[in-house]
Amino acid sequence: MANTPTFDFSEPPSARVTVVDRGNLHRVLNAPQLYAIGYGDVGSSIYYALGVTTLYAMGAVPLALALAGIVFICTVLTYTELSAAMPESGGSCSFARHAFNDLVSFIAGWALLLDYIVTIAISAYSIGPYLGHFIPALKAGIGNVPFTLIILAVLLGVNVLGVKESTRISLLLCVFDIATQLTIIVLGLIFVMEILHPAQFVHHLQMLWVGMEIGAKDVTWSPTWPQFMKGVGMAMVAYIGIESISQLAGEARHPNRTIPRAMITTMVTLIVLYFGISCIALSALSPVELTTAYLEDPIAGIAASMPFGPKYLAPWVGILGATILFVAANAGLIGASRLTFAMSEHFTLPRIFYTLHPKFKTPYISLIVFTVIAGGIVTIARRLTHIADLYNFGAMLSFALAHLSLIGLRVRQSQMARPFKIGWNLDFGHYQIPITALLGLVGTVAVWIDVILTKPSGRNLGFLWMGVGLVSYFWYRHAQKLPAAARVEIERLKMPEYQQVRVKKILVPTTGAHANDMIQFAARLAKAHGADVTALHVIEIPPSLPLDTFFPEKLALADSIMEQSQAIGREYEVPISAEVKQARFAGETIVEMAQEGHYDLIIVGVKPRAPAPGRSIFGTTVEYVVRNAPGRVWIMTGKDTPTAFPAVPQTPPTP
Repeated sequence: MANTPTFDFSEPPSARVTVVDRGNLHRVLNAPQLYAIGYGDVGSSIYYALGVTTLYAMGAVPLALALAGIVFICTVLTYTELSAAMPESGGSCSFARHAFNDLVSFIAGWALLLDYIVTIAISAYSIGPYLGHFIPALKAGIGNVPFTLIILAVLLGVNVLGVKESTRISLLLCVFDIATQLTIIVLGLIFVMEILHPAQFVHHLQMLWVGMEIGAKDVTWSPTWPQFMKGVGMAMVAYIGIESISQLAGEARHPNRTIPRAMITTMVTLIVLYFGISCIALSALSPVELTTAYLEDPIAGIAASMPFGPKYLAPWVGILGATILFVAANAGLIGASRLTFAMSEHFTLPRIFYTLHPKFKTPYISLIVFTVIAGGIVTIARRLTHIADLYNFGAMLSFALAHLSLIGLRVRQSQMARPFKIGWNLDFGHYQIPITALLGLVGTVAVWIDVILTKPSGRNLGFLWMGVGLVSYFWYRHAQKLPAAARVEIERLKMPEYQQVRVKKILVPTTGAHANDMIQFAARLAKAHGADVTALHVIEIPPSLPLDTFFPEKLALADSIMEQSQAIGREYEVPISAEVKQARFAGETIVEMAQEGHYDLIIVGVKPRAPAPGRSIFGTTVEYVVRNAPGRVWIMTGKDTPTAFPAVPQTPPTP
């Protein structure tokens, strides 16, 4: 009898890893703050998505946004259930880890990182066209691309320095943006669709309905079915960003209540505003006019078509749109950094991506990497439509894995506590599978396949991104001696005595052995900690001679050692200060200098001697330093081969 394929819904294998418990994120965000952050990320999308959606869906834009909105609703419900049940950072990356294993989690997280990077690129790129009302050169790509690179550089500087966006400012901008879009909708209903004149209003509704026809012959406003499906895919861009609330689940106060409220409110707000704005847009402007004159700043175009719009409303929309988009680009950069932290915490990314700046304590390496990639995307793509093609690849793959994770957890962990549980389920024995998760899975996979089949730029960069990521993932897991397909269970150990070692000033006496090695180790350590290094050479003067006795050869040797020490420092891009002192006893001078200079680490070299009664195996100098130093002392021994700086022959001193 032939073997039949089976599906394994048992718990995936896991590996246990212990880490130091550094505490959890503070839960300080309430529902309005989560709503403001979520709306700021998702709500900004309409400022560029409406134009590219109209480019394909033409007069059927409201229908395209409505179909994409159905998938969006399904996705929001999935994220709401999972985020409330597992309130931790990571979003779909975290969901996939709980439902499957770290490999699937990495795929979801790495795809989401692409989404964040494209968010940074597309939001920063769209700032210029909205400021084009004041600076017309920004309307053209040749002027906007350099301006976008400047915006990215400013964002990088702001985040590396650690200047953080206030949630109160986000909430204020959110209120202004909603009020502005509602104003446009109300003015459009009154002056464009003439709602105060019922007969004219009905006529406008009929024209709007007729304009949604797909496949009409010999008209410019009707898309073909393939064009319309592309438009639906582009419309999904308008709803991408709901991950931002999920990423903050670890900082939400009472997440079982605040997360569902924030997500559902965000969903309702966006559905109403997007549908209303799209209807007003097609009543005020033809699809051709919207996609030719206002492709990259559609909301500004709608505002300019209103009464008093060119003089008052359009400038306000330009400033507000640019501000909202700047905040969205900044949110993308912060989200990418937050996601890399969650991924590196579970050993799916190297810890280097969360290396903190020694002064500003910000993840500067990941910030630089993501900003450079976003700048490269803008430079290569140069057009909004090309950047938008890249958007759906990562986002749809990540969303699809979130839906799949919900289905997997409903099967594998059916008894999990779920503060928010989706209704409308299909019963399969003991398991309940939400219809919305199935619809969301089908919808997101369909859009992802459409990107692969019809958008070469999105397909090529997307698969290149995933390929590079998977290679690095397998290499890193192998280096960490962790199974690639297992789920790493993190056990946090409470260690009250644990404190991070911080090194700010390093003193390296070069009088003893292994000076070459010591300087190299000091330079490496200083580079890692951002510390200062001082090389100290002490010339010991016998008690029988005056302390200021001049030894030409010893001074020449000291100068040579100092020059070589500084040369080694330059190899590691670490400046090394040099000090030469004459003293009766080197140990006392080393300790005094460490105390006066507040050095927190001394590195001394030694050649251990055979033990003998009354004699230290390290010598009197090292013994004295170890016993009296104000901070830590590292003792370095070497191989049998000489590694100290070359000496010069000794000659009698000059009185």
